[in-house]
Amino acid sequence: MLGAITFLAVLFVAFMLGTQALRLIRLSPDDDAERGLAALVLGLVILSLLVLALGLIGGLTWWALAHMLLLCALVGLRTLDDCLRSLGRLAAVLWWELSRSPLKAVYWVIVLVVAAQLVAALAPPSPADFDGLAEHLAQAKQYARDGRVHPLWYDHHSQFPATVQMLYTMAHVFGRPGAAKLFHWVFGVMAIGATVLAGRRLLVPAAGAYAGLILATTPGFAWLMGVGYVDLATTACAVLAFYFFARSLQEEQTWLLYLSALMAGAAAGTKMQGLTLLGVLAAGVLITRRQRLVVAVRRAAAYVGIALLVCGPWYVKSYLWTGNPVYPFAYDIFGGKLWSADRALHYRYSQRQYGKGEMPPLRQFRQMPPLRKTFCGPRAPQNLLLAPINLTLDPPAFTVPLGSFWAFASDSVGPLWLALLPLLLLCRRPPPVRWMLWALLPLWLWWLWSMQLTRYLLPSLALAAPAAGWAAIEAERRSRILATVVRSVLAAWSVVAMGIMLMYVLPQAPAAFGLVGPDAYLAGHALYEASKFINGGTQPDAKVALYGEPRGYYLDRDYLWADPGHSALIDYNCARTPEGLVSEWRRLGVTHVMINRAQFPDLRRSNDPLALTIGEAVEEDLLQRLAAPATVRPYLVLRLAEAK
Repeated sequence: MLGAITFLAVLFVAFMLGTQALRLIRLSPDDDAERGLAALVLGLVILSLLVLALGLIGGLTWWALAHMLLLCALVGLRTLDDCLRSLGRLAAVLWWELSRSPLKAVYWVIVLVVAAQLVAALAPPSPADFDGLAEHLAQAKQYARDGRVHPLWYDHHSQFPATVQMLYTMAHVFGRPGAAKLFHWVFGVMAIGATVLAGRRLLVPAAGAYAGLILATTPGFAWLMGVGYVDLATTACAVLAFYFFARSLQEEQTWLLYLSALMAGAAAGTKMQGLTLLGVLAAGVLITRRQRLVVAVRRAAAYVGIALLVCGPWYVKSYLWTGNPVYPFAYDIFGGKLWSADRALHYRYSQRQYGKGEMPPLRQFRQMPPLRKTFCGPRAPQNLLLAPINLTLDPPAFTVPLGSFWAFASDSVGPLWLALLPLLLLCRRPPPVRWMLWALLPLWLWWLWSMQLTRYLLPSLALAAPAAGWAAIEAERRSRILATVVRSVLAAWSVVAMGIMLMYVLPQAPAAFGLVGPDAYLAGHALYEASKFINGGTQPDAKVALYGEPRGYYLDRDYLWADPGHSALIDYNCARTPEGLVSEWRRLGVTHVMINRAQFPDLRRSNDPLALTIGEAVEEDLLQRLAAPATVRPYLVLRLAEAK
């Protein structure tokens, strides 16, 4: 409960702060929905940058953050009446849509999705929240423990833009980790709201309703609302950036273009892939404006400049810490601290494995000519052409290893996109629909080229949700038979999607509502049990090297990812013997080792040199097995022997 109160307090301060900021820079829309969404994004971005500033000077204490929030509230206090009136008007509109609108059934489905995922967001993060426990929430907890933002050299992801992680950090500093996932949930709500807004204002009201339904019932999107990731923040900011860009085309108002630039900068400050959207929209400024080339170039430069003012601090920080503003990418151009050409190749190779089609072995891949290396595996021409069908019908190929059902239930695009978007070919498309499709095209090609992970497509795919909603409306208008088919498909899929969600939401409900505590809720998960065993059996200054397991969130001790592929933090050229390996661990302050044997080679019977070296260290008593309970299996917990 206190976590939810903390979340609401921060959210309202961000709302007032963002509203005041929009007024000061004279980019405040008159419409309540437009102003509310833009203000909330801008307010959360400002708060995140302030948390970053405090963190860089070592000021992450609860009282420092409380004073920061109080000052921000005072800055935005002049907007309090307007904010409350706007919320009241928006609530009245929502109530009318739910009670009297002809589309109330559609809106009720959206509300039920939002409510179901709120339950998931209120529950403690489970081991299924993989990237949250490994990166986003884990980074926040580490910053909060240390009282500062500093390089986590074992995790290259910590150099990525981290707007959302700063909000997670705030929750952990206040001692309310339960508030963290709610920030990602609210970005999901904002993404749905922005999609509905885009459909209603750029097309017709019904297109907005259907667009919200399509996005909300996309399995990958819905599941993300209940976990501690960052993708929905990118999605919300991307949709708003495109919406204000499209409005600027319709009304030929420059201030809307600059508001779009703020949102594009916010997107690039939540995730590096937002830079692609920024590039697409900046190119759109050059192409779509009917004006002299010099003027168009100036406006495009202003667009990029405004966006970089918002997201630039993250890339400057990365450059100052690593020498590479987009670390660890573009290693051939910028290089990067504790990275290498070989790691860059492995990283690129691992990213290319997502998608339909098998990559050749790494050794063979190294020796292939550049052209064959470019168009192999998931990037073979036939796989690129069939990607929309494969993405819909074979979700496991486009996500991390999951069972077929759970890949479909939690990380797929669902069937509606492939079913509705082709309907656009049957009718004449209005300008906003054409703009959506033209924006989606380069983003789709970039996704195919970079990393075919379903989750990474969502911010781009959401731009086309209003177009898909409009296609459904047009189909209904053209034929009674087609209308019946479309409505039946939408209704049937809504029921199926809600049923799938309830399968993973209901087990989280007791913990979400406080009927069971976090410890009881997580009991029985091997990762949690192993982490709890280490927390209870080690000194507070212990440090754990993790092998085959990056999810360190449950550990209340310092730790590092020790697998060679993550960084050059451990010099494995000096660790080819048990004594050398132990010496490297000691140099870094490591006192314990935790190995996930399900994801790490066997210490005795594998061909992996590192695994065999660890096994030899155990045999030579340089590493001692700790007597852990059976519940920690398949985890192995080891302690470095006392130095002689």
